[in-house]
Amino acid sequence: MTHPNGKIMNIIGFSKYGKPTQLKKISVPYPHGFDASNNIVIKVHASAINPVDKALLSGDLKMIRPVAGFPHVICYDVAGVVEEADLEGKFSVGQPVFTRLFGNENDGKNTPWYRGAMAEYCVADTANVVAKPDNLTFEEAASIPLVGMTALQVLKSSGLKEGDSIFISGGAGGVGTMAIQLAKHVFKAGLVVTTASKGEKEKLCKSIGADVVLDYKNTKFEDIYGASSAEKFDVCFDTTSESLKMAKIVKNGGQIVTIAGMPTLEEIRRIGGTAWILKLFLKRKVKRKEYKAAQSMNANWHYLFLSPSHEDLSTLAKHFESGVIKPVLDGVWDFHSEDKEAGWQGAFNQSFSGRAKGKCVVKIIS
Repeated sequence: MTHPNGKIMNIIGFSKYGKPTQLKKISVPYPHGFDASNNIVIKVHASAINPVDKALLSGDLKMIRPVAGFPHVICYDVAGVVEEADLEGKFSVGQPVFTRLFGNENDGKNTPWYRGAMAEYCVADTANVVAKPDNLTFEEAASIPLVGMTALQVLKSSGLKEGDSIFISGGAGGVGTMAIQLAKHVFKAGLVVTTASKGEKEKLCKSIGADVVLDYKNTKFEDIYGASSAEKFDVCFDTTSESLKMAKIVKNGGQIVTIAGMPTLEEIRRIGGTAWILKLFLKRKVKRKEYKAAQSMNANWHYLFLSPSHEDLSTLAKHFESGVIKPVLDGVWDFHSEDKEAGWQGAFNQSFSGRAKGKCVVKIIS
């Protein structure tokens, strides 16, 4: 694992599965031993946190996507500049880029640390890297990949068309803020309804395109939109594990897509999960009560996992560059500070609390 020249870098990572308190700032070797033909080294300027990072840290995903080894660098959304270019010449040294780091495998080199983003340097497959739009800061660019591509892939898979109605649960979250904007301003949905708490989050959702924001603490969306068939939705997008209730508000022939809760066996297989043990605790789509509820309303239900897509990230970059959609950041924290509120620990505490508005980002280069 030691770098041939002894070069090291600082990371935020964990040496065993567990609680957020397992996260530590530690030193590991500078990236080396990777295939330079189609990989670049990025000098990280900013990295963003996602709820899935908490699940990965806790070990909840180890049956599906175990980390390659320890210590493991947390987070996979990153923006920075190219430190070492690929041999194929797709990118040049000093070029500003952003990406989602897919494939935290060790590539047979016993070098798992270089695939994480909460570090001073990381390695990225050029197939997933896109040039950073000039009008975005590194912090804004780092906030985009997972939530932006997830929202885009869900909306594409749902068949949402211009003039359609869509219900999005959890509108103030990272995926929710992207889904609202894409649905309203790119897919041209005729009606966008979402849920959020009253006050700042309600105002945020309306400011980015939501037509109606329901107070989830005091309102049941299935009661408001479940009574009349005239008020039901062409598409329901679940980010909060409420897709079962959405069967009451989806139109005949409509679509319910979820990214929350337990995935289906088919979706795990689609993204490359093949472990036999998955069959013991994952159900096939047709066995899921959410699917059966949707079918009873002559609608469809499916689970979606994010897939790598250079095309989707490039599409998002163009929308951000044109100003059609905008990044939504809860705040920016300092990688180098050990202050539990202003430093990197504060970012993880806020993101993992579930109270964030948009994305929590850590600035690594000031």
